[in-house]
Amino acid sequence: MRDVGIVMPVYLQKPSYLQEAIETILNQTYTDFRFIIVIDGVSEQMGPQIRQLTAHDKRVEILENDRNMGVSASLNRGFEPLFEDPDIRYITWVSSDNRTHPYFIELLRHELVLAPEEVGLVYSCFREIDGEGRPLRDEAFQEEFRRYQDKPKEELLDVCIVGVSFMYKSSYARKINGYHMEPVEDYEYWLRLSDLCDLRYIPVELVEYRVDSDFSISARLKGSIEQHRRWRHAFRLTKMQARRRKNIPLETTIYLPVTEASEKLPERLDQLLDQYYSNFQVVVVDVTSAQCAPDLLRDIKDPLLSFRSFPGAAPVKAVCACLEELTTPFASVAYREKDFEYMDLQILTNALRAAPAGTLSVSYNSSRSDLAYRFDPRAGMPSTELFLSARLKELLLK
Repeated sequence: MRDVGIVMPVYLQKPSYLQEAIETILNQTYTDFRFIIVIDGVSEQMGPQIRQLTAHDKRVEILENDRNMGVSASLNRGFEPLFEDPDIRYITWVSSDNRTHPYFIELLRHELVLAPEEVGLVYSCFREIDGEGRPLRDEAFQEEFRRYQDKPKEELLDVCIVGVSFMYKSSYARKINGYHMEPVEDYEYWLRLSDLCDLRYIPVELVEYRVDSDFSISARLKGSIEQHRRWRHAFRLTKMQARRRKNIPLETTIYLPVTEASEKLPERLDQLLDQYYSNFQVVVVDVTSAQCAPDLLRDIKDPLLSFRSFPGAAPVKAVCACLEELTTPFASVAYREKDFEYMDLQILTNALRAAPAGTLSVSYNSSRSDLAYRFDPRAGMPSTELFLSARLKELLLK
């Protein structure tokens, strides 16, 4: 009985990569599977090679979109006939440029078969390779990476630990509404799936992930700031929606005062939004007489970005007015050209959660070699400093 279903969406792809991707699936040690390849609007370019590679194998079914519909729609189309098949109990999907280990299906399926009912997804480690198929990392890195992926499912809200090697139970997948949040469709899907079931991890490499291959989504996202902003917006929106489903409130508010029409403002906001830590909102406090911030930042979209208008006001007074509406437990004022580096908010929030009694805020020392806690108020506008919101109000609203 064929109880495993596999989908491979194919858009434009380098022929040698596609051949390896297909052949490593067809040569799996576990053979009782259905393999559905969805050609996404490029039948003329990719169809002949795919049909040639799979003509001898009755496990393969080819579906063709008459136009390019994207990864999410192609995945949903591929999974539709699998969900209609009562024999299919375990499903996965693979990219058209990666290589799978011969035991990929067998090991992941084995873990799901033996797992308790509440375990709905099993994932494994993977190895990064270059365009020629050579490993990009040494064994020391790989050992650390295996440990890095071994996290409780709650940490999925912070980082996509599942990666590119996974299999999940069709019984859980049938309960959620497919893939749709491009270009983070897999991450958003795992978050919704994890609302219903538990995850299990196998610390062994079962997929070789080809980094930034010519036609990959990751390569396209790195091609421009516009594509990166699109990815970030979807990523942060996905996390926000997941937290709301779990009734996890916002934790931090960052106030960004704008005092002049600076061309560096978009870069400053990008740096803030690119934080590893994500449970925060940004309030742009515009005190310019012309109210230029919305126009300067028009190309940056974020689900937790808002603007407050105070034409001609002093920055401190404008921020104080915003503090009257502050509801998150932590807050900061970012008024320097460079405030928070990538891991700063994560480090500072972790420190502030565990801060000793009487703490007002936490920041880095002058050399950024250690953290410094503030216990006594001082004059001036704080920056690169994360406050307990109640203490920030005491400091600025006195």
